Amino acid sequence: MFRSRPVIGLLGGISSGKSTVARRLASLGPGRVVDADSLAHDALAAAAADGRLEAALGPGFVREDGKPDRAALGASVFSDTALLRRLERLIHPTVQVAIKAAIEDHLRGEGPAVLILDVPLLIEVGLDRACTELWFIEVPDELRKERAGGRGMTAEQIAQRERFQSPLVRKRARADRILVNAGTPADLDEQIRRALADLGAGPAPLSPVGPAKHADPAA
Repeated sequence: MFRSRPVIGLLGGISSGKSTVARRLASLGPGRVVDADSLAHDALAAAAADGRLEAALGPGFVREDGKPDRAALGASVFSDTALLRRLERLIHPTVQVAIKAAIEDHLRGEGPAVLILDVPLLIEVGLDRACTELWFIEVPDELRKERAGGRGMTAEQIAQRERFQSPLVRKRARADRILVNAGTPADLDEQIRRALADLGAGPAPLSPVGPAKHADPAA
């Protein structure tokens, strides 16, 4: 058994693989993932359907079928701070309520032993304070850009979006553990196994290497 019911918050830059780590951690833990992007997706769809999105942001962001025009939003909000803040005020409260409810349920003993928070703005909205541990997913910038390019994102778009997030150096400094996601899936699983073993349970590590705690907060 785990010594406690850990709440693990994942930190990292765009295309660092936080969602991949969350899935593997949930499988190996076992655990439950709280996916903020999925919650925001649902909240945005609801706001588009009932008219709140158009009321908050103006016309041009809701398609004829009543669904949000995500391409139009992505092209606009990250170059217009005021527009982004209006969108956040519309979506974030609903998302945060759902995340906090999941944490409360977890701490009451519901669900798997590990709760994983895959929340891009974890530090910015203060959810890091609810975490037992913070794990930073480290990937060289060039590899992140390569991975993002495979998803159709440019280096400029990455930089534009990350300007609205805490700097990577701050995220790394806040972390209790560093996972390096620049190798094979087996390499990543081994790091997750060691981390889970440190928490008191989970799969045993496959090698005798010690825990991957970090000592240097510099990026």
